[in-house]
Amino acid sequence: MIKAVRFLFISILFFSISSFSQAQNPKRDILNKTFKSTKECYFSFPIKSKEQLNQLSKIISIDRVTASTAYAYANRNDFNKFLNTNIDFQLLDHPNANFKAVMFDSKLKQSYAWDKYLSYNDYVDMMYQFATDYPDICQVFSLGQSVDGRELLIAKISDNISLSEAEPQFLYTGQMHGDEVATSIILLRLIDYLLTNYGANDQINRLIDEVEIWINPLANPDGTYTNDNSTVSGATRFNANAIDINRNFPDPKDGDHPDGKSWQAETQIFMTLAETQHFVMSANTHSGSEVVNYPWDTWTKLHADDNWWQMVSHEYADLAQLNSPSGYMSGFDDGITNGAEWYIINGGRQDYMNYFHHCREFTIEQSTEKMVPENELPNYWDYNRQAMLNYMEQVTYGFRGRITDSDTGDPIQAKLEIESHDFDNSFIFSNLEGYYYRPIKAGTYTLNFSAEGYESKSISNQSIADFDSKIINVGLKKINTGVDSNILSELRIVNPVQNHQLQISSPIDIIRVNIYSILGQLIYTNKTKNKELQIDIQNFKSGIYILNLEFSDGERVEKRFIMH
Repeated sequence: MIKAVRFLFISILFFSISSFSQAQNPKRDILNKTFKSTKECYFSFPIKSKEQLNQLSKIISIDRVTASTAYAYANRNDFNKFLNTNIDFQLLDHPNANFKAVMFDSKLKQSYAWDKYLSYNDYVDMMYQFATDYPDICQVFSLGQSVDGRELLIAKISDNISLSEAEPQFLYTGQMHGDEVATSIILLRLIDYLLTNYGANDQINRLIDEVEIWINPLANPDGTYTNDNSTVSGATRFNANAIDINRNFPDPKDGDHPDGKSWQAETQIFMTLAETQHFVMSANTHSGSEVVNYPWDTWTKLHADDNWWQMVSHEYADLAQLNSPSGYMSGFDDGITNGAEWYIINGGRQDYMNYFHHCREFTIEQSTEKMVPENELPNYWDYNRQAMLNYMEQVTYGFRGRITDSDTGDPIQAKLEIESHDFDNSFIFSNLEGYYYRPIKAGTYTLNFSAEGYESKSISNQSIADFDSKIINVGLKKINTGVDSNILSELRIVNPVQNHQLQISSPIDIIRVNIYSILGQLIYTNKTKNKELQIDIQNFKSGIYILNLEFSDGERVEKRFIMH
């Protein structure tokens, strides 16, 4: 009898503790139920203030914002953080929930009419076929592999495809969010349109003859082909690690890892691309709204070129409206918005390119529907075609020219800063061949040119009109330091860093090394006297760093490098 009573008491106690535990863990129950069969959830919540929204943007991936409601994605860990805020929310069906994509069947050998979605294999085949069919003006290659091993492919289009010419580089990338499936089809069709119309269309001729065009239609193949390579049904916003790539880049305000996550394979690939090329202008394309979003996303203050940004953004929106039914891309400020005015994001590709690479990039939201019905795909191409072409052509306008050594004629990588105009890294640099390109709004400006080891030069009262270009070639006089510019050109730095060892090779002795974080904090310093250096940086976090070298003759050089 005593054993029975004791058993009953223990059973009641266990039940009470279990019930109390369950009552205290409703959040755990929500997490378990929500993420039972998915890596990401979609939900909405009421907006109480912009300050609240800006703070939440640091832990969840805001998708879009209306007057009173925000819509967002989150992985399990980030949704748990959101639950801890005790904000009311409503779980929603994922945008892909009821979408059954109609896929192109390449086995039927029928011509592709741009009205169906492509399997991963058909996408890869189509990309490489562009290069096969148009070898004189197109190259296609892989930038690297995604987390799950899919290729990140890019097409390079130019009139002399194997040569490096005096041309500005332009970049389009699409579908960083894998479930915004129309954008890759639009960019694939843009590649096709450029290649098939070269020689028959004056604007296409100008673009291919005067611009080096780079187009990556699909930046997040793992998100797009989440279930398998045969369908985009079930596509997800995040990559295979449930990370939002468009919150994973270094941020001007919040440093290398604003999302608190390591750089993803896809992020690193595009950082390396930006580091090794010299893109003057670029854009990344999305779905979920219909608007042109211009910098900044992370700051509420305006970009130095805000008037230029508004002009080119309105040009895009106006052309999209002209070529579409009434109501398309007409919200916000007649189709455009400042990024932070809409909602702040940290770690976006747009601000990364503008701030760290002195590029001019904006974001294009091309369709309110993320999962666009396949029969509507040709419509969105028609709406955006001319706007995309004209935005590319903007890279040919503004100040341009070549900066050289006035004695030798050798090209110089120099800085161009517009006096009383540039701030927040809006200045630009010339490329390795000394050519520079500076898009800018109409006006009269003073141009200041400078380079390490050279006397600076100012050229004042330079007027420029909108949709026009002005060539200003500049020769800079070398400061007499006793250093041969040809010797300095032999400086070699292995970048990105390999095996956590920063390798530096110089024709003259290096006497001091300083390494700074991208935000300017000194994190390494060392005196030395060597031509060959190998610096162990395995304790460094992944990030972008600034390397400052002082040589035995007093010369200084500053370079950037990436630590993955």
